Amino acid sequence: MRSFKGIFPALVTPFNKEGDFDRTALKKLITWNMDKGVSGFYVGGSTGESYLLSLEERKAILEMVVETVNNEADVIVNIGSFSTRDGIALAKHADALKVDAISSVPPFYFKFTIDEYYRYYLDIANEVSVPMIVYNVPAMSGISFSDQDIEKFLSEERIIGMKHTSYDLFQLQQIIGKFPEKSLFIGHDEIYLSALSIGAEAAIGSTFNFMAEKFIRIQKHFQAGELDSALKLQSEANQIIQVLVKIGVFKGVKAALEMLGVPCGTCRKPFQPLSKEALADLEGVMDLL
Repeated sequence: MRSFKGIFPALVTPFNKEGDFDRTALKKLITWNMDKGVSGFYVGGSTGESYLLSLEERKAILEMVVETVNNEADVIVNIGSFSTRDGIALAKHADALKVDAISSVPPFYFKFTIDEYYRYYLDIANEVSVPMIVYNVPAMSGISFSDQDIEKFLSEERIIGMKHTSYDLFQLQQIIGKFPEKSLFIGHDEIYLSALSIGAEAAIGSTFNFMAEKFIRIQKHFQAGELDSALKLQSEANQIIQVLVKIGVFKGVKAALEMLGVPCGTCRKPFQPLSKEALADLEGVMDLL
């Protein structure tokens, strides 16, 4: 079974001044992060504004990522959709591009049963050869999976892991203990070090777009038993994250990239640009990088 480890930026989607997908900016962002030593990329997630994109845009972005990575890092893509039909279409497209794994949020808005969510994942996974990773993100999807629900998913051979974007580290620890062979990603950057302490070995994060090196260093210090150094770096990252939460994480990540010379535009409407005050708040913590 394929196992994923390390730091995976949840890629933003760069837009130009006309609001269209910016291929040049995306290529620059990817190569910049590959030079830092990231393990791979998570494409088309919440940070990538996936639900503000058309299916055609989502496919074009993935094609650009796969071409730029050129098998030198892992590519995982969120194919989550409101309908199983669209999910299968995106999954087949990803499979044809030979990505390393597909992932999906549970379909939200309608209140489906757990059996319907279960069938959603299997219906998609059974249509492709690429493995599936469940995307557990209750704050965004409004769906909270119980331990029993997650165990049901992970007991399936076609489902090789889970992105756990939840503060429930107790639940994550229990799942790691029961499924040590699966790839279990922590999805909250601010508790990365805490997740390492309970056995997590992989992370997918928004802020990795512009400070992946800080989290790579946290991992190295933790593995070397240098906990004070790891905690110092996590504390620095969290001061930045605290500002991002205040001003808007996705908008703030793009603004931080702009400040670092990797312009990715602003978030697509109905998101609005950051105020001068918000940008000043962000600039005030950028020296912590």
